[in-house]
Amino acid sequence: MVKVQKGKMYSLLYAFLILIISCYFVPLYIYGDQQFYIDFYDNCFYPSVDSFECYSSKLGTQEPLYFGLVWAMNKLGVDRNIFIIFSNAVFAYLLCANIFKYYKVSFTRNILSILLLTNYYSIVLLFAAERLKFGVIFVLLYLLATSKYKVLYYFLAIVGHIQSFFLSFYVFLIEVRKLKKLWLKIAIIISMLVIGGIFLFFLSEHISHKVEAYSGEGGSLGSIIKTIFFIVLSYLYSKDFKVLLCGIPLIAASFVLDVERVAIFAFFVFIGAFIYHKKPLDPLLILILLYFSMKSIEFLINIVNFGSGYI
Repeated sequence: MVKVQKGKMYSLLYAFLILIISCYFVPLYIYGDQQFYIDFYDNCFYPSVDSFECYSSKLGTQEPLYFGLVWAMNKLGVDRNIFIIFSNAVFAYLLCANIFKYYKVSFTRNILSILLLTNYYSIVLLFAAERLKFGVIFVLLYLLATSKYKVLYYFLAIVGHIQSFFLSFYVFLIEVRKLKKLWLKIAIIISMLVIGGIFLFFLSEHISHKVEAYSGEGGSLGSIIKTIFFIVLSYLYSKDFKVLLCGIPLIAASFVLDVERVAIFAFFVFIGAFIYHKKPLDPLLILILLYFSMKSIEFLINIVNFGSGYI
């Protein structure tokens, strides 16, 4: 009992620190993709406006979870910056709560929490990639949830962001493997595939548009290398073939799509596999995380100087 409470205490502490940091940076990030999110929040909920069509038009997406959350916050009169600041704190809490759930050594848990929260890809989620952040939040909830809520969070992760499917499905396969009855395993896998298939069917037009928008000349070499690197590391740390099943589509996507988000999700597949399998915090991982923590400094400086992390 004490261990659980201690984990919650540290998770709340780190969440509070992220909340304070977000209070400074969130109002400054007004350009890049954020100008479209701000425009959506401010202008798509007037009585005369078809809010979902406006959402689709301004953000180029039809994923319903983010729309529903923003709709609710807007109707409650919550300022957008407040909404994002508190969602950042929730992300930080859930990330750290998972670390404290799967690790027993206090030193490792705290070092890993700090390195992940200051990581470049976490910073991008906190301040730039809003919809992807909410997809990751529900994947983190899935990892923490008791069995009766896992299906709900699995579904919400997918409707939050389509790329969440890769990480949540990997963890889902691990959970199913623990079941003793073969017929139950088969039934659950088929059910989840059907749910995912239905969702993909209804979002097929959206996915097609995204592929066209991000294809360009193909994936950048840097994004391809990073995606492959993270997926290979995921397998080396987990020794689990299932991680490759989820990673191969991301690697394939990195060759086609000229977008950093593929590498972001590959990173979180790696971190998810690492945390879930309780691997030790070795020097290689520390160096990798330190590198990406240092990389986040430039991103934050850009927010202050230019109103966008990307310039």
